[in-house]
Amino acid sequence: MSGDRVVTRDESRVIQDRRGQWMLMAVMAAAMFLDGMDGTIVNVVLPEISDSFGTDAGTTSWVVTVYFLMMAGLILIFGKVADGGAIKRVFIGGMAVFAVSSLLCGLSTTLPILLAFRAVQGVGAAMLAVSAFMLCVKFLPKSMAAFALSVGILGMSIGCAMGPAVGGVLSELMSWHLVFFINVPIGAFAILLAMRAVPGDGEFTAKGFDIKGAALLFVSMVCGLYVLESAPSHGFDTVSAVCLAIFAVGMVLFVMVERRSADPVIKLRLFRLPRLLAAIVTMVIINMCYMGCIYLIPYYLQIEMGMGSIASGSYLLIPAVSTLAFCVWIGRLADKYGNRPFAIVSCVVMLASMLVFAFIDPDAVWMLILGLVCMGVMWGIGGGPVSSRMLENVPDEDRPSSSSLNSFFIYFGCAAGTAMFAGLFGMGSGSSGQDIAGLTGEVFLEGFHFAMVFGVVLSVVALVLSWVVNERKASCGDGE
Repeated sequence: MSGDRVVTRDESRVIQDRRGQWMLMAVMAAAMFLDGMDGTIVNVVLPEISDSFGTDAGTTSWVVTVYFLMMAGLILIFGKVADGGAIKRVFIGGMAVFAVSSLLCGLSTTLPILLAFRAVQGVGAAMLAVSAFMLCVKFLPKSMAAFALSVGILGMSIGCAMGPAVGGVLSELMSWHLVFFINVPIGAFAILLAMRAVPGDGEFTAKGFDIKGAALLFVSMVCGLYVLESAPSHGFDTVSAVCLAIFAVGMVLFVMVERRSADPVIKLRLFRLPRLLAAIVTMVIINMCYMGCIYLIPYYLQIEMGMGSIASGSYLLIPAVSTLAFCVWIGRLADKYGNRPFAIVSCVVMLASMLVFAFIDPDAVWMLILGLVCMGVMWGIGGGPVSSRMLENVPDEDRPSSSSLNSFFIYFGCAAGTAMFAGLFGMGSGSSGQDIAGLTGEVFLEGFHFAMVFGVVLSVVALVLSWVVNERKASCGDGE
């Protein structure tokens, strides 16, 4: 989905029979289920992966970071391809890539091999992320759009909720490798279903495809995230300096290319709209803090609390269940009262969660539970409204193409949060390059608290930005 892409719709291809509609929604839900489960199932086994390969927390964080990085870097590209007439091929191809790379991740014997196949898995996930919801937009009646999107979100939420528990059981009773193998049969089933349920592709067109801009943005993101993760924990070395230089030059070239492009990856003029920029930053921060916590907490549970994978997975169900408890009905209230109150409350709850983790005592289990509940409530209350705030502040003429931009910033926030919190942990604990399983509880807690203090600062920034952005009352062609 290019930043300026308009989702086209051929009314003659809209599915009218009920059975076909339900099959299409089942395909979408299966894709979103995999996306949700893979976003949480891997985190609970990161300590086992670190121990298996004898690596530090910063290095292991790339198991998560590279996945979200590939999604953020490629989601705009595959969206453009899908909307150009290849949606079925993008979806089935994405599911195939996801399933095969999951198998190869599970068979990995070294961390570099695992990271390489996680990157490939991220490519498949990007293809699924842009095409799953697009199936409903293109092939279901408009009257079913809200219901179909809710089915997709429900599939993702169930996947998120099941991920930690399933991952904990598989890891402790057998091996962490199985958390990747489980994707294979689900992916195979979804492919078979999609071949029957998804209408065939039409003629493919890719006019105006800004490949230069997409490549520059992706390279810049890779280098920038590397510096964000490595500099705090490993120091600003030669590699960091080179990556920072590539990032700076790449972004300058990206801006130059986008200004001349007839169909840019991202419309740069949108960033001159103060309210939209504030909404984007808020959304990125929320994803950064949430994924940063999700990355570090499994280590906390196992190192500080002495829990196994099953117990850790059970605790990580708490935020997922808390999210489910709110997300089902919060959308209706946001439609009635506006998104701003819920965005503000979400940021307040996020701040409370960061404060709890910044001062948490391993002997106070209630603090752990409170922090996890706040994480889930934060996402349950704010996940939809915060994203909607960004979309509602996009100028009317750009509204049809804004969903891809929304997805881009969500996954960018996830990648940046994982990298940043891992780097801050290494800096605070002084454990860069050390096997995290060998850290003492005291050293680990120093790094954990240090990272969460920065989470507190970010939460305050997000709260202020949410407070100052008012509801959109009329056309926002001027961004005000």
